[in-house]
Amino acid sequence: MAAAPLTAIRRRVKDDHSCLFWAFAYLAEGCEAGLQSVSDPGEAGRAKVRELREACAQDALKDPDPMTRALLLDVGSVEAYASKIRDKYEWGGENEVLALARHYSLEVALVNCESLQVMCYGSDVPDCKGRVHILYTGQHYDPLVAGVSPDAPPSAERRCFAQGDGSLEAAALEAARAHNAEAARRAKQKRVKKIKCLGCGQLLSDAEAFAMHCQEVEHDDDFAYECENVEVVIEGDEPLPEGSIDLASDSVHTFNNVAQEALSNLHATPVTIGATKYHSLEHYWLCAQYIGQDDAVAASIASAASTEQAAILAHGASPHSQRPDWRERRAAVMLEAMRAKVSQNPAFAEMLRATGEKTIVCVDTDPWAGMQAPGGIATGQNNVGKCMMEVRGELRSVRSI
Repeated sequence: MAAAPLTAIRRRVKDDHSCLFWAFAYLAEGCEAGLQSVSDPGEAGRAKVRELREACAQDALKDPDPMTRALLLDVGSVEAYASKIRDKYEWGGENEVLALARHYSLEVALVNCESLQVMCYGSDVPDCKGRVHILYTGQHYDPLVAGVSPDAPPSAERRCFAQGDGSLEAAALEAARAHNAEAARRAKQKRVKKIKCLGCGQLLSDAEAFAMHCQEVEHDDDFAYECENVEVVIEGDEPLPEGSIDLASDSVHTFNNVAQEALSNLHATPVTIGATKYHSLEHYWLCAQYIGQDDAVAASIASAASTEQAAILAHGASPHSQRPDWRERRAAVMLEAMRAKVSQNPAFAEMLRATGEKTIVCVDTDPWAGMQAPGGIATGQNNVGKCMMEVRGELRSVRSI
């Protein structure tokens, strides 16, 4: 009866600066300290990595032609290389693969995920004990072992083959393809942080939304206003959650809320509101929350030389200086300010018209003012963008009359 074909099993080691050393320690010695499933490698595990780094250092220091070796290592001297590779934050690479192949008297089949080729190192080492396989993703090394099934335990795996034995090569390349497919899938994923209410399980966009949720939704008597941060993952072929905006879409016009962006509130486009001329709409916006409540604070913000200075003054003011109705009034204040900016600055109005029918999104870390998409899914209320679109619609109506 023919033996069952072997499967290449990827044993994942820690994603740190020593993954190559962990991979060799596992394949050559069965050292499991570096596996991701082991939370703490312990002092023995860390000592093993230091030992292998030192083996690489000594391999260079004992080279009979140190000048040529230093040239090949792209360092000033083999002593400099030895000092470098002893550093626990230094990555291992091709030089270390060769050195460790000699150290263990092993032939190393390096399975490259980028080229989908198997490169052999150490075939000429004296008294070669056999061949081991290492998967290289382009950034990380993992040991490859053989088993009769993907879930074969370490006790039933095969780590070492005879020198020149290519029987695992096809399965190893399949493991490389599987890595590439998984990496491509993850690259298409969109992720977003949410707050989960532990009372009812509803997902909320931020702390402010959770606070409103707690006020508006009735929970059980034992609800302790508890929540937790969760990550929502959307696969590449799944639709975005209802109400989400794809910031990369051709139907969306985005701008960063920075002074260099002409559409930004921080841009030095002056606007006069009431009897006061402000250097930018941002100056007025920062003032508005204090006008009528603490006019001295408002005046100091209005006269600030830059939006950065204005923000420092606004954020440093006492909470008692803020208008008590600010949270309820801020959207209306922003809309009126945007109307004033458009009416007083024809160039700005024309830029707004030029966005056509696109959804305008202000990219800002302030979740009320704008949106951001660090994980691919945009979050935020985008009130600045909404005001712009409303004023744009008004401009279009006026022009059509």
